[in-house]
Amino acid sequence: GCDPALAPISGGWGELVGGGAVLLYRCPPGSAPSPTSVRRCGPDGTWDPLPGGGQEPPKCQAVFCPAPLEFEHGWFYPRGGRHPPGSLLRYGCSGGFSLRGPAERRCGDGGRWEGPDPVCDDGSGDCPAPAVPPGASMEGSRARFSVEGRVRFRCRPGLQLVGSAERRCLEGGSWSGTEPRCRDPNSFDTPEDVAEAFLASLSQSVEAAEANRTLGAIWGDPTSKRRISLDAGGALNVFLVLDASRSVNPRDYELARDALSELVEKLASLGASPRYGVVTFGSEARVELSPSEPRANDGAWVREKLGGLPLAAHAHAPGTNLAAALRAVYELLVQQERAEEQQGLRPPPVTNSTRHVIVIMTDGRANMGGSPVPVLHQIQELLSIGRDPRDPRDEFLDVYVFGLGQDAHAETLNALGSKKPGEQHVFFLRETEELQEVFHKMIDESSTLGLCGVSLEFARAEERERNPWEVTVTVTRPGKGQERCQGSLVSPYFVLSAAHCFTASDRPEWDRRGVSGLFLHPEFSPGSRRDRGVPEFYDFDVALVQLDKAVHPSPSHRPICIPCTEGASRALRLPEKSSCQDHRRLLLPPKNVEAFFLTPHGSGGLQRQKVLLKLGDQRGPCEADALRAPPYANVSLLSDIVTPRFLCSGGHEPQVDPNACPGTWGVLPVCCQRHAPGDPWVYPQVGVVSWGVLPVCRQRRAPAFARDFHVNLFEVLPWLRERLRDEDLGFLP
Repeated sequence: GCDPALAPISGGWGELVGGGAVLLYRCPPGSAPSPTSVRRCGPDGTWDPLPGGGQEPPKCQAVFCPAPLEFEHGWFYPRGGRHPPGSLLRYGCSGGFSLRGPAERRCGDGGRWEGPDPVCDDGSGDCPAPAVPPGASMEGSRARFSVEGRVRFRCRPGLQLVGSAERRCLEGGSWSGTEPRCRDPNSFDTPEDVAEAFLASLSQSVEAAEANRTLGAIWGDPTSKRRISLDAGGALNVFLVLDASRSVNPRDYELARDALSELVEKLASLGASPRYGVVTFGSEARVELSPSEPRANDGAWVREKLGGLPLAAHAHAPGTNLAAALRAVYELLVQQERAEEQQGLRPPPVTNSTRHVIVIMTDGRANMGGSPVPVLHQIQELLSIGRDPRDPRDEFLDVYVFGLGQDAHAETLNALGSKKPGEQHVFFLRETEELQEVFHKMIDESSTLGLCGVSLEFARAEERERNPWEVTVTVTRPGKGQERCQGSLVSPYFVLSAAHCFTASDRPEWDRRGVSGLFLHPEFSPGSRRDRGVPEFYDFDVALVQLDKAVHPSPSHRPICIPCTEGASRALRLPEKSSCQDHRRLLLPPKNVEAFFLTPHGSGGLQRQKVLLKLGDQRGPCEADALRAPPYANVSLLSDIVTPRFLCSGGHEPQVDPNACPGTWGVLPVCCQRHAPGDPWVYPQVGVVSWGVLPVCRQRRAPAFARDFHVNLFEVLPWLRERLRDEDLGFLP
């Protein structure tokens, strides 16, 4: 293989993919690698040469916004070739013309102007004057603004045209196709922009037939001609096409797969139950799911299928054959058509009344199988799209293309994406990780705010969104200063923490909220076993802090799930009649269970530390190490220290567990559940960090007997049930 250290990039970093055969250059937001974003390892163990034969190492350069080449009947300032991120561009019109669009635009970090393209118009044409995007020129005379008149756009060299290169003035005063833009190859859409544009288009492609309810009303467009009604005479197919070629590393593949799963969830939230087809492709295409399968409209089942799609299925055929993938979609449509004809359905609905959505996710350019564009034309012909100019049937097919990373081939992907007025179907994202953020932003957050334990895990989620239940309670003791204790929000008014952090006279506070009550477990008594040689006994080491003001749910502040509550059942998607024992069997089975606690990191930040709770064969040896704690040197009976109410973590097998810090930073281990790829992570709390054998939390490698002990919440439920009885948590029997 090739050594990545021999191919550095200034101002950025490299990432090996494809088993070390490909080196992808990465740069901070607002910049891009130059003169190339990718290096490939040759058979002789050396990296391929740089474009142009240059010897200087690649570097990260700022991405600029293109300048307007023309602005008919008006002016813009400043004039110039390129505009750096953050710069402003101002527009104005000549006498007799009005400005349509913003008078001022800002160059975004990704090298794309914010807001729509402005234009000066006097209203004299059958169609409004079309805007010319920065970096482009428009051909022809004003006669083009009459019905059937055509305008053509061309981007200056070095820029890529995305959208319609030609538009036609239609009867009714609108333009065909979609608005063009000139894209710098190093500029990318932001997740916010993609989410907004994709959802705006998608919401017009899907409409559930519910009484007195339409997506048009929801999305503010009750008269849209493109709304789809899924009634007895209509249906919807959604084809998910996923790149599994050599240049896709396993993590990016999983992220893209999970993003498609979130799309399935989004469509379900819109009330739609389309039939799904799933195709993965490398050198060849694999049909993973046909829309003809009986459960192809069961969203939950489709998400399970997506979760089981391995990248390894294409390991022996690692090319990028996008044409084969679309051909597989075409063949699935033909199979549906034949099946419906055999059922006596004439004309077959699939090619007449069924709407179709194709979502393509790819990180590279097609390098085999020929151009995929003719195959798309076959699909359009099969669906009679564009055959009759009087009824082009464009509403029966939407093709969305997500180009992921630096290698996405704009010309091909733009040719595949649908061109519909006011909509965007082609998107370019710098990182596959941004897909998760895109689909998260599409989902109505209000529908999940009532759920406990929900964490946002996409790459750019804020720390409070990742750990929204985390609370650091401050205790001020006169003459002794301040002490901080970590806890977790378990209801709008209550924080759960460790009893050893407090004394009965403490008056803690959190986030400018006062405390109306502090409740230590009545059986917590650290000195109760000193007669047995146990100087500190931590059984029942739990406390509840009652706040004087409620915490209102938001993405950054929401409770964690307490086991054996109705909220935990809903978040874990357990049956309505689930019992407390069902929760225990799910969350604490007799084996090693993954959990984590939080430790301070950086300036006020927190870092998750993953551990294994030893609940199987390793439980006994884990607990036995408690006798090796220095304070218990004279204790002979393990039961005098460790009761059945403790969970044990730490040690070196089967992994080296980190250790929690003693005192103020004892925090909460929780174990995580996820129902399908793309679901939010749900974290039910199973314990409270209590004490450790050795104070080794900051040592690189602690001894194997350095164990931590946590109070098992299942064992203190009677007390929690009593203290939280007015919190409407719905404790289970």
